[in-house]
Amino acid sequence: MHGTGENPALGTYFVETWGCQMNVLDSQRLEGVLRARGLVPAPRAEEADVALLNTCAVREKSVQKVVSRLGELRRWRKASGRPKVVGLCGCVAEQEGERLLARLPAVGFILGPGRIDDLGLALDAWEGGQREQRTGFETVSYDPDAIARPDSARQFVTVIHGCNQRCTYCVVPRTRGGEVSRPRDEIVAEVRRLVTHGAREITLLGQTVNAYRCPRSGATLAELLAELATVEKLWNLQIITSHPRYFTPDLVRVVGELPVLGSYLHLPFQSGSDRVLRRMARGYTRNRYLDVIYRLREARADLNLSTDVIVGFPGETEADFQDTLALVERVRFGQLYGFVYSPRAGTAAAEMGDVVQPAVTKARISQLFALQAKIQLALNRELVGTVVEVLVDGVAKRGAGLWQARGRDNRVVNFQGWEGLTAGQLVRIEITGASAHALVGRRVDASPGPVVGGLASARAPMAEGSRGGAPRRRA
Repeated sequence: MHGTGENPALGTYFVETWGCQMNVLDSQRLEGVLRARGLVPAPRAEEADVALLNTCAVREKSVQKVVSRLGELRRWRKASGRPKVVGLCGCVAEQEGERLLARLPAVGFILGPGRIDDLGLALDAWEGGQREQRTGFETVSYDPDAIARPDSARQFVTVIHGCNQRCTYCVVPRTRGGEVSRPRDEIVAEVRRLVTHGAREITLLGQTVNAYRCPRSGATLAELLAELATVEKLWNLQIITSHPRYFTPDLVRVVGELPVLGSYLHLPFQSGSDRVLRRMARGYTRNRYLDVIYRLREARADLNLSTDVIVGFPGETEADFQDTLALVERVRFGQLYGFVYSPRAGTAAAEMGDVVQPAVTKARISQLFALQAKIQLALNRELVGTVVEVLVDGVAKRGAGLWQARGRDNRVVNFQGWEGLTAGQLVRIEITGASAHALVGRRVDASPGPVVGGLASARAPMAEGSRGGAPRRRA
């Protein structure tokens, strides 16, 4: 699947995105390069001249999934002539690019996340009969004017690239490079332009977003947020993903003081066991994490917290796992993303041994999800009878006539649509029902109850009279 030395008339493209919000924005950047070359979108990869696979290396069996997808596209090309070229992009490309390029003729070129602006050069080389690998992080570029953004009131803005953490299970520092913060004035200008063109919610992105430090002025994330809070017509501002080590007193204060900051905050804890946290090299203890939660909720009572949890990390005992369950029950997260540990080549954890058996990890993840579903259902039911302001996303995937929206707490709200309703509108919805994963509501013209942006965490206290510290009992 490579060029013949003659221009193969590449006219259409499709970008297939796997993974996190950073990858979603990277895909928009890739699209921007393609559109600047005159290409137009195709409905799917199998019908495109250029198919880009923007991959994620975090999840289990990531390379196997890439190889399988490349096989599917190669068979399509044999049958229909498309896609003419497949570019392997993203974190798998950075981590495994050289090996996959040599092994798989279906790959037209390799493009790492630090070389997105080189997409045009990679295509030029392919058209000339060369299959190039462009990886590494010699320079980090980000042109906000070259991003093919969707017509959406919700937009992503990168504030910091890469990661300097050295968690023993994670490949991100190798697949995305070290931390490089963008200048504050460039971020503020980008947000102002997006809001001027109709954005109402901005999510600031970074692998460790609260490690942000402006390379020109030294401004912290707290100072950046304070400046962005002055942007007129910005309805909601949120940050993803935070690290517990970087919640400084100034940042906690800003979370409590700035009304434009939504009540949703994602703060991974990964394990409730100090022994496991040390093996993970997370850089904090259970009590330190709980202290951060206490200070955040003391500053802002309506926080809706979400988190990440890894189950079955090497050497995790039943007592360790019970510590995790106890922390989940104590904090009462609004959302939780749980993952069974899977080893990543080149990481310290992959060499640890002490493998937790699959049957055990399966039982533990099921137990974790069952507990979280119970907590989420209880928290969501407490919102029944309140009125929330939500930003409309569009028609819901399920349910005749239903539309979907999210409030400033990031909870999904489904409701019956009406004439004149469009995506991007702000509407008021009375919550009439709840499941563990979504709210149900109806349109209101006048509020019969308090308008809220999220669930007051006063309904989910840490522990009576407690400021972090160990739990009162070992669950």
